[in-house]
Amino acid sequence: MGSNNCIMGEKQNIENELIDLENKLYALVMIKDQIWPYHPANPDFINPITLYENLSKEIDEIERKINSLERRLTSLN
Repeated sequence: MGSNNCIMGEKQNIENELIDLENKLYALVMIKDQIWPYHPANPDFINPITLYENLSKEIDEIERKINSLERRLTSLN
C-alpha cells in the first residue's frame, strides 16, 4: 500500500509540474506573439515610437471630446 501511495504521489507531482510548465509555455508564447509586430526582423515591423505617439494623439483627442461632451451635458442640466 505504501509503495502505491508513493507512486501516486510521484505521479501527481509530475502531472502538476507538467501543468505548470504548459501554463508557463502558453503565457510565454502569448507574450512572444504580442511583441512580434514590433520585432525588427518582422517584415511588417511596427515602429513602437511612432505607434506610441499616434496612440497619445488619439487619446488626447478622445479626452478633449469627452470633456467637451461633459461640459455640454452639464450646461443642459
